[in-house]
Amino acid sequence: MKSLQLVLTNPCTKQWNEIERADGNHHCSRCNKNILDLSAKSDKELIQFFKNKNENVCGRVLASQLNRELVLPSSRLSWHWLVPFALGAFVISPAQAQNLKPVVVPSEQHPKSLSLYVEAAHNLPTLSNVIIGNVVDNLNGNPLSGVEIRKKGDEKVLAITDSTGKFELSLNDKDLISKFIFNLAGFSKGETYINDKIVVKLTAERRIMLGGISTISLDQTPLYYVYAGKKGCILDALRMNELSPDWIEKVEILKGAKATAIYGARGANGVILIEIKKAYFKKIKFSQ
Repeated sequence: MKSLQLVLTNPCTKQWNEIERADGNHHCSRCNKNILDLSAKSDKELIQFFKNKNENVCGRVLASQLNRELVLPSSRLSWHWLVPFALGAFVISPAQAQNLKPVVVPSEQHPKSLSLYVEAAHNLPTLSNVIIGNVVDNLNGNPLSGVEIRKKGDEKVLAITDSTGKFELSLNDKDLISKFIFNLAGFSKGETYINDKIVVKLTAERRIMLGGISTISLDQTPLYYVYAGKKGCILDALRMNELSPDWIEKVEILKGAKATAIYGARGANGVILIEIKKAYFKKIKFSQ
């Protein structure tokens, strides 16, 4: 018995549905080739396919067709036809379907001149998943640069977002079931599972500047009263992150007896009166 084996190399992020043309064929602009669907081929059909190919081709294959021997009785297969070639393959894996993967076909029967295409079974590469995503400000959708990305429980920084908020990670299947931490100074930490094309939203830890000197941070417990004209409501301190500084017309502080005289015991720690600009008052759902 002699064997052939398909081995993954150099992952590509093209998606199968992205390269489909109107005529039903698939063409990859990166490879500049038509892509063949080999996912339904048997071992015998795959071997026969490569036997008749003497040039580089790209194809779509299943993960179950990779990293194992494609076996055919020696009496029914001649191996002198093997020539250098690489197969670009769309590999459907449990973790991430439809990734375009280049594939190398090694064999113990390759002549020495083909050594660049031969890879021992114990040196086969680990399947990897290329994850590309973005991190943005939860309030305005602006991209966030410099966000450090770590696997939960690990201090090693795996990636940092660029000026467009984009990041790229190469993960194995095991990593995909782990949570990842997104950290940027001035923003609350994000913790989430990730997948390709994910958009992670971080919320700013906002502070209201008073006269450019004092600050009121959200870890204090005054009473926050938001109003516009005759409409107003008490706002929970935990929801202050939802209030954009651009919406605020002015801020007034009530302390001591004046605060308790108007708001009772709720104003014991002071009251922050926040007037909303008329252009934004509809952003707030005021109580009746």
